Amino acid sequence: MPELYDDSDMKIVGAPQKSAEDVDFQGFLAESSRQHFNGNIAKAKTLGANIVSSFSYRAAPAELVDFVMENGVLPTEDVLLQTRFLSVFSAEISLERYLPSPLLAEIAKSAMYDVLMQFSPDFYNSLARSGAFSFYYMHAGNGDVADAEVGRQFAVLCGKGGDPVYAALGEKLHRMNTSVYRKAIRGFVFV
Repeated sequence: MPELYDDSDMKIVGAPQKSAEDVDFQGFLAESSRQHFNGNIAKAKTLGANIVSSFSYRAAPAELVDFVMENGVLPTEDVLLQTRFLSVFSAEISLERYLPSPLLAEIAKSAMYDVLMQFSPDFYNSLARSGAFSFYYMHAGNGDVADAEVGRQFAVLCGKGGDPVYAALGEKLHRMNTSVYRKAIRGFVFV
């Protein structure tokens, strides 16, 4: 009897994997050493750990609830959860965009998630299960995430796809978040 689900001839489509020869280990070591000795690695870890305070709250701050309502959206539990997910996404994007190297961005993101997991494990697990980042990144063109597209995806994640009020709220939140995170990154004066 033939095997109905034989997928041995299937290929996984995607970017080709880099071989060990393609990885510049000497360059990585030199960059790591340079970033360590100029203090940037310590700054990136501190930045990532500190940024968690902007979305690790148990109850949404009154300013956020007011902002959501001022933008014509009822601040339901789901909407407020999505605003927290969006804040984490905005932090991740900001670290990638505004830190001086991909190495520092990865270090800061790792510290951010480590602290989030330690202090808000329920939220961390909800975020990990949500798939929200996949929606945001899936609609990013060439790694560039447009604020308007983030807004549209925020509306979808709130169950209001196509609703311009929710999309506008998501866009404003993302723009506000990235502005705050960018200022925080500048405050660390990376060299």
